[in-house]
Amino acid sequence: MRQISDRTFEPVTKAEVIAAQRSWAKYVTEQNVDELLDLYDFGTPDEPLLFKPTLADVIRLDRAGARSYFVGGDPSYPHDHGFLKRGWTRVDFQSAVGPILKAGGLGYKDMGHYTFTDGDGNSTRADYTFAYHKLGGRVLISLHHSSLTWLPPPEE
Repeated sequence: MRQISDRTFEPVTKAEVIAAQRSWAKYVTEQNVDELLDLYDFGTPDEPLLFKPTLADVIRLDRAGARSYFVGGDPSYPHDHGFLKRGWTRVDFQSAVGPILKAGGLGYKDMGHYTFTDGDGNSTRADYTFAYHKLGGRVLISLHHSSLTWLPPPEE
């Protein structure tokens, strides 16, 4: 185990990271914001969460900012309309190579595409980068960057 500040990070397995991704997708489709937020490590002022949501331009560093993105209604983030309110019924992760063990062996990173499907069958594809570590027996997200997938213009 390696200690940074007073937080002791624990070894984590690839299977645990994949399980955390499945939980993330489950909580998105259930619109369960509290369980979803509990998957994030909001850290310390020196080691905050880094969260750049798909449909927002503001990077979030704390629970209030992340909550606002997912459910909206926070006047500090007037452009947040609630990502969970879009009625997603399915989330599919398509990792580029699967979660990759980070240097030092106490975390994983992953990058790829995920597709969100709503109740009408409409899909939204986004690119993601996540970093995970284990703290207090729980796999947590310490970095989350997401953006809509760039698609080249159709050839004429």
